[in-house]
Amino acid sequence: MAKTTLSQAQAALEAGKWSLAASLFEMVYQTTQTLALNLQLVTALKADQKYTLASTYAAEFEADYLATAERFNLYLAVLLASHQFIKARLITEACRQTPANWLAEADQQITTAEQVAEQTMQQTLTTTMRQFYHLSDQPVAAQAERLAAAQHLTYAKYLTAAKFLLVDPFLHQLSRVEVLYTLRGLGTTDAVQFLWFDQTEQTVVPAELPVIGSDRISQQLQREIQQQAGQVDATLAAGLQAELPLQLMYLYPTPAKIVTDAKIWINLLIATQRGAIPRHLTVAGQRMAENQVKIREFNENLV
Repeated sequence: MAKTTLSQAQAALEAGKWSLAASLFEMVYQTTQTLALNLQLVTALKADQKYTLASTYAAEFEADYLATAERFNLYLAVLLASHQFIKARLITEACRQTPANWLAEADQQITTAEQVAEQTMQQTLTTTMRQFYHLSDQPVAAQAERLAAAQHLTYAKYLTAAKFLLVDPFLHQLSRVEVLYTLRGLGTTDAVQFLWFDQTEQTVVPAELPVIGSDRISQQLQREIQQQAGQVDATLAAGLQAELPLQLMYLYPTPAKIVTDAKIWINLLIATQRGAIPRHLTVAGQRMAENQVKIREFNENLV
């Protein structure tokens, strides 16, 4: 059945019956998710002008799309056609870390697409930017929608709004970190002010920031989980591994300022998961315990 449907999809694609081809490829893809099928599906959706859906499917094999010029250009084309300018810049910047030789043309395509949008979509961009500016007006659970909508802003508009959001005291810390991390992914070299976890402002250059979890203290925390729980309680270790990335997001980009002792930090986490009350804490340990409580309070505001 799948082979017959695939043959029909390929025949429809060759015959220029884009909508039929896309529908048939999608049916096959639901049962077999391979890169080859993904490429055919995205190609058919692009031809059928279903650009947003095409980009969603391409994202499932993003690393593969960024590996060759042909795939990258297909991905970039559907992103630009659906006015996802920030995502287009993010994948281009990601390729800059590789020996890709097609990026100059990609940069020009993005710049041209943004210029056209500024002329033809001015009202839409202004509305989206205004909503992005007022991100903290929304409940935390609803902020993800506006963060996603901001992907359709041009870089200049995104950066202008982002600089304001990074110091908005009413914005949830995870949303603030997400905006900062997006600027990092965009390779932003402007120095920006960032309201950090402890409500003090830091001056940072996003392009110079590390990947979340790659710094020294984050690596130490990972090792401590394995040493303290990995060999004796697989369920506990899995719970800690699930919780740690969220904690590191809250503390980004300088977790070492809060986690002054990785061993004690994990001990405190284990005690919390087991419902125990840590005793005989040092001053540093008490401070870390208080910050873990603060993170849990932030988490309660997510729902």
